[in-house]
Amino acid sequence: MVGKADAGAGGDADAPFTWSTPLRHDPGLIDELRRANRELVMSYSVALHAGRRGSFEAAALAITRCVRQLHDVQRTEALRLYPTIARRLVDDPDGAAVVASLRRDANALARHFMRLVEGLFSRARPGMPPEALVDEARGVLQRYLDEKESRLYRFYALTAPVDSDAA
Repeated sequence: MVGKADAGAGGDADAPFTWSTPLRHDPGLIDELRRANRELVMSYSVALHAGRRGSFEAAALAITRCVRQLHDVQRTEALRLYPTIARRLVDDPDGAAVVASLRRDANALARHFMRLVEGLFSRARPGMPPEALVDEARGVLQRYLDEKESRLYRFYALTAPVDSDAA
């Protein structure tokens, strides 16, 4: 589950990450985030499928789950990914500025996606939303995930301990 400590890394498997959890590179974090991102896409797909079937209540629930999953992923990144990257780039102001800009761009895409899906399957407007809106939301979600995958998650690899760090 996104946001849980790794027992093998010296933490309690049931202890949630908080702002006071020590920063450390977690070799399984990117895989965990990728899984969570796939679940996010799946929830959006489930919502669209339910809407096409006319099950708008199920679609609304899937959209709600999708937004909750997006918040969970962002929280995990805020607690575990970005602070670890920032610590590694403390002596590289240009690299830190690039990461900050990439993070800002990713968060803007996430907010855009949430605004788009907010009313997709509201009870006040039953029925399938316009296809253009559905496609735009799908495209924004995909850009959000692609940007993180191709750029931000690569910076995390720089935080892996090297032999000189262990000494």
